[in-house]
Amino acid sequence: MSRNQLLTPMFVDHAETGLVIAGLRRYNLFTSVFFLGRHRRLLAEFVTLSGARTGEHALDIGCGPGKLVRALGAATGPTGAAVGIDPSATAVADNSGRDRAAHHRYVVGPAQSLPLSEAEFDVVTCTFVMHHIPESQRDAAIAEMWRVLRPGGRLLLADASPSRRMRAVLSPFLGRGGDPFADADIRNYTDQVQSVGFTELTYTQSRDQTGILTAVKPVAHH
Repeated sequence: MSRNQLLTPMFVDHAETGLVIAGLRRYNLFTSVFFLGRHRRLLAEFVTLSGARTGEHALDIGCGPGKLVRALGAATGPTGAAVGIDPSATAVADNSGRDRAAHHRYVVGPAQSLPLSEAEFDVVTCTFVMHHIPESQRDAAIAEMWRVLRPGGRLLLADASPSRRMRAVLSPFLGRGGDPFADADIRNYTDQVQSVGFTELTYTQSRDQTGILTAVKPVAHH
């Protein structure tokens, strides 16, 4: 999605990291409208497709208000861990203050330079974020996802893929010319995901206005 007038009130544009959440209330209102009140169902779909299981460590990149972190944390349970990372210090502080689960953690940082250890996670998710990252840095972000995943770990990328009906609803707010959602098509990153080494790529068109791409970091055989 282009950086148009629909998004800019909710985000601040930083040249180094891309768009960063400025107002959580406006962001939550937008997601409620875009997903027609079914965001919780979409979060459950993300968790299912990520394959997050009890005892695993999961990371959500660009966690925003932390809803997916908490959904992943429910799947991994207290014997696992759920970490959210976001370049917005406001979002991280809000999540840290609200979320008291001992196995949840929130960190400030950009997708293209994760302050996290190599092979630390079994699951990495990144939803509605890739189009906010400067185009020149998206390869670096995908390489970081590969780095922090353990062999056998799973990646889930997702972004907006609205129906014709939703596009019609949003059209008054969007700039003219071209498809404003073209940059958000998560299939744009298929080549980068494959080139860094991921396998078993699968695309799912969710009924909740979202395209989902999943992949696996293969286990090395010696």
